[in-house]
Amino acid sequence: MSFPERLWRATAERGTPAMVGLDPRPDHFPEPFRSRAEGGGPAAVAATVDYHRALLDVVAAKVAVVKPQAAFFERLGPAGFGALADAVEQARARGLMVVMDAKRGDIGSTSEAYAETFLAGRFFPAADALTINPYLGEDACRPFLAAARRHDAGLFVLVKTSNPGAGRFQDHGEPPLADQVAGMVREWGEEAVGPDGWSPIGAVVGATRPDELAHFRRLMPRAPLLLPGFGFQGGTAEGLEAAFDAQGRGAIVNASRSILWAHEREDLAHLPRWEDRVAAALDEMIAALAPLAGGRRRA
Repeated sequence: MSFPERLWRATAERGTPAMVGLDPRPDHFPEPFRSRAEGGGPAAVAATVDYHRALLDVVAAKVAVVKPQAAFFERLGPAGFGALADAVEQARARGLMVVMDAKRGDIGSTSEAYAETFLAGRFFPAADALTINPYLGEDACRPFLAAARRHDAGLFVLVKTSNPGAGRFQDHGEPPLADQVAGMVREWGEEAVGPDGWSPIGAVVGATRPDELAHFRRLMPRAPLLLPGFGFQGGTAEGLEAAFDAQGRGAIVNASRSILWAHEREDLAHLPRWEDRVAAALDEMIAALAPLAGGRRRA
């Protein structure tokens, strides 16, 4: 199956477009992982590996997709990259799809190396999709497009990001730069639209920008959308319906800190285990997104 076919089937089986970002910050790990990670070094990496294995057990029962943020693993050093590989392998073993959030983009040969790293599965476990930065232009994106075709993978191109300062560049020009990138996403996607009418070339549009979603959906009617920023960054389910069709297909909605740090919430302190607090936060997110799921909510 193509990437969008796999994605929509997986989210339909779970009955929700919710996804969870894996952004390891050892100072926010639940115990005993936080204490084990103090001081850094090999102990921190081992704690990160064990934490994600336990976390993925909880997440895999609720959602279909996870989004590892490469930077938070890479800052742990060479072994941190190994911890990222383990997280991908463990997610796949639990039946989860993996969107690698690496936001890569460089001159052609370097982009090809990035694409092969994360999508080929030769030396590093393959992700189902990769986020890419198109700022260097079409020639820098073409190696990613070719790799996605070779490996039946997806791409999520940065179009309108969730951070407050994004408009300084992305709203610049006439038409705005974000619209120009969206136009390229549509053009690239037309080369790969499957029989289900969806392209594997998707776009990142912040869940913090619900008033712009209908605009970008018109510009990219066949593109899966990755909507980051739900929860901690202020994004809600309000206004996200423009990204979805009547069957609940069209987008995945990411939350990271609001799920990963759920054990720190005072209103969930009555739950004895950190896993129970994560599960409760996930249930809240899934319930909020239920109207977008096209009536597919799992019993």
